[in-house]
Amino acid sequence: MGQLAFSADIVLRDKIAPVKSVVSLGDIADIQATSLAERQRLALTPLWVSPPLGEQRFVTSQQVIDILVHHGFDPARLNVYGAPRVAIGWKRPAEAEQPAKEDTPSGDQNLPATNSMGFRVPRAASLFKPDEAHKRDPVFLSTVQREQLADQVREAVMMYIEDQTGKVGLIEVELSLQQRQGDLLSLQKSDVSVAGGQAPWTGRQRFDIEFDSEKGPLKLSLYAIVYDTTPVLVAKRPIARGQLITAADVAIGKPPRNARVAAGRVPVYSLEESLGKEAGRAVREGQIVTTEMCLEPQMIERGALVSVVSAGSGIVIRRQATATRDARYGDVTEVQLLDSRERLVARVVGHGELATLGSSLRPRTASGARQTPKYR
Repeated sequence: MGQLAFSADIVLRDKIAPVKSVVSLGDIADIQATSLAERQRLALTPLWVSPPLGEQRFVTSQQVIDILVHHGFDPARLNVYGAPRVAIGWKRPAEAEQPAKEDTPSGDQNLPATNSMGFRVPRAASLFKPDEAHKRDPVFLSTVQREQLADQVREAVMMYIEDQTGKVGLIEVELSLQQRQGDLLSLQKSDVSVAGGQAPWTGRQRFDIEFDSEKGPLKLSLYAIVYDTTPVLVAKRPIARGQLITAADVAIGKPPRNARVAAGRVPVYSLEESLGKEAGRAVREGQIVTTEMCLEPQMIERGALVSVVSAGSGIVIRRQATATRDARYGDVTEVQLLDSRERLVARVVGHGELATLGSSLRPRTASGARQTPKYR
């Protein structure tokens, strides 16, 4: 008879410090499953209410299996091993020398209970007994106190991002603390240190916050939204595709909070990079202008008569040719000479004018105004 294959390996940890109101399986165990969806489903399965600060509870591997069965998992497909029991929470200093007391199931196991988050769990697996409710000692933080803690974390995250990017004074961070996170931060006895996040360091980021407390080192994870406030070119009004960009259309300023730049796109940081350029596509009001939106104006049309100039050593040769394709200022294109079948490759330097590659002739500006040629 063949051996039944397990669909998930669940390795229990020996102890954890919960940072959420409800302990899930992913908090107390490392999980390996046959599929990512199954692993995520197991990891997010709620188990018990987190013990209050200063208290510690123990659960056995059998209790873990029992509650997973309650949530509809097949115990024959689960391989639970690791620590024989898991310590959840922190001991009070006065209780550090006392032996840990393991909770035992009590009450009617057939009657489900509902925890503070609305999850239904069997009473046999509950971490709390009804007569222990009066012994809890929760931390009550006012709105002002929680906001002060959030400001402290926000400042630490902002300085961390500035160190990673070098953009000092150009970073803003938006975050809020959950009740459990605020309760843990209220125990801090040292400055917080920050780790985590990833390039490009903007948008929604996950950070690890570490600090010392009277109960030992603590670590919690939180999410924040990071904004880069480096001044960029922003459209002051809608710009149609093909329209020449003027100073009335754009301005340098702080990017709007809701503005986004697609991956691989480069924002424009100066007016000079856009004025007189042609909008490569329609631009909305308030949108950040990127380099691919600013095209050099078209100066050559396919089939048009153009002038090709070669200059060097004080000699200038000008020849007539026909353009073989449309071209913009600065483009290198091919033309057909009128007096022969010869084709030349030249660079667009003005309206209807090209210069052969290597020519010493100074080009016109993009607006078409001539610059005074200089000869040796």
